[in-house]
Amino acid sequence: MLDVRPGQMIDGPGPGIWDALKGDPTFHFDRRALRLLETDQARWSHRFIRPPARVMSRVVVALIVLVKRILPFQFSSHGLLDRLGIFFLSRCVSEEGGELLLRHFVLETNVLAFIARNSGLDEPVLRPGRLDELDDNAVIVHDLNLYEILAGLGRRPLARPEQRTTPLDFSMLHVDPIDVSTKRRWLRLDLETGLCLMNIIFALLTTSHEYRRAVHSLQLDESLLSCLAELTGDELFRSWKPTGYGPIVRTNRDVPRDLLAHAVIHEYAHARLLDHAAKAKPCANSCPELEVALAGR
Repeated sequence: MLDVRPGQMIDGPGPGIWDALKGDPTFHFDRRALRLLETDQARWSHRFIRPPARVMSRVVVALIVLVKRILPFQFSSHGLLDRLGIFFLSRCVSEEGGELLLRHFVLETNVLAFIARNSGLDEPVLRPGRLDELDDNAVIVHDLNLYEILAGLGRRPLARPEQRTTPLDFSMLHVDPIDVSTKRRWLRLDLETGLCLMNIIFALLTTSHEYRRAVHSLQLDESLLSCLAELTGDELFRSWKPTGYGPIVRTNRDVPRDLLAHAVIHEYAHARLLDHAAKAKPCANSCPELEVALAGR
């Protein structure tokens, strides 16, 4: 501990925000993902390119959305969207940013699969392990999975732990190795800066309805966390809900920043589910991959 006298100025080495988060035993976040986020946000682009890119992205996307609403027809190109997205992530976004993005696809699928399997619904299977697997409308399917799971619940009450006749199944929560290696990168932008630019491409190459649906999916995190709280009986999940309320639908928002917050919320939720899985060893033993994941925590 530092011995600091009243009025004394401190200007020297000491723990920083990342050191504090890594050491915090109550911080539910995969430590590898935390290291990736630390490295990614330390890049020069996060400090110098991200601020103007955020402003430019909001202005350009607002113009695109306005023009598409005025036009008497809609146009989209999902194939071009996939190709440009994979190209941009492979050539212009840092390895850490690419891995964090792929990891989010896997984690959200895992969380949705947990709800689905323990509620009798069909499970999503979108778990890309490489950047080139972000094809076949992966981004659009990623959003649709969330809508389909929540809509599929059909207002049926979720069985809380004391009401269940079978234990919760956590075996879908393992994360396979992610490979973001490419032949050559021209730039290594941080993920949030990359999302600012990819948001423009997404708005341009999807219909107005598709874009609104993708943006509105960010408001369903509150519902997702409430489902996890009901199934596990753990009210900590509800404390991570994003700012705002689900029925107050907003399209005009800072999408890149909200996307990053959305990914962080899923890191919290997934890590907390793994805490529950560690206490439910019989379930974990039925899945060797999950057993390995729990041993490495």
